[in-house]
Amino acid sequence: MNLTQQLRHTFIREHPLEAARYVEELPAQSAGEILHTMGPQHIADFLEYCLPGPTAEILQQYPPATSADIISRLSSRSARAVLRQYDGPTQAALLDQVDPAIGAHLRRSINLPDHTAGSLADPHVLTLPPDITVAQALQRVSQTIGHAIYYLYIIDHQTKLRGVILMKELLGAEPTMTLSAIMKQDVKAIPASANALDIVAHPAWAQYDSLPVIDQDHTFIGALRHRTLRHFLLSRSAEYQPAFLSDALLQLWEAYSLSGIGLMTALGDALSTSTPSGSPQKEQDTP
Repeated sequence: MNLTQQLRHTFIREHPLEAARYVEELPAQSAGEILHTMGPQHIADFLEYCLPGPTAEILQQYPPATSADIISRLSSRSARAVLRQYDGPTQAALLDQVDPAIGAHLRRSINLPDHTAGSLADPHVLTLPPDITVAQALQRVSQTIGHAIYYLYIIDHQTKLRGVILMKELLGAEPTMTLSAIMKQDVKAIPASANALDIVAHPAWAQYDSLPVIDQDHTFIGALRHRTLRHFLLSRSAEYQPAFLSDALLQLWEAYSLSGIGLMTALGDALSTSTPSGSPQKEQDTP
């Protein structure tokens, strides 16, 4: 191990949170190269401080057996959050190679029951840590524009939901301020176990086009969009009483008419500002 590697390892060991914020901003290949000289347990200990999205991308830089070994050493909370970033086949391939006892536990807990908020939530939305600056956050938004929505959810290194920031508020904030200073801490969230009827009845749809979904320990699962919920209800209309369904859809449409147009206009402005000129725009979230 050369001197540079020794210094890196020392910094990661002594200042893991600061190191995590630095590594999260690197391309996944570069981050993987920085960590490759560390042992699996040391990598796992460090990745506990990283957000699930960057962690999943870093682990893809290693052979599946190595990634599975590292996942086996993560806390159950972190392992579940990371595995949810992958598609089904990748999840299955990794779980086949983790410690059997750990794999059995993760299989039971990673997949949430059908028709619940947890199963409908999108785990790939952009999340941000509370201790980075507005300027750093805008840089991350510009790099992952496909996963950014109007609401930016703030989660800590334990993947717990801590706050939310509107995109327009981020764009107008002082660049040197930290996200913890501008985020709204009173976040309206949906329990992961909530069923379709409970989801539709949530009063926050009158204000928001997307709601965060959290586990019983406040762990962030993902974001549930109005569009996703509406499509789900329409596809399952035969399973619910027609009177209820029409009433539920009416409530959703009323909520959307109050907030949706303004939200989507602001989101379009935000994405136009954040996306480099000449870059293709992704399809926006519309009902």
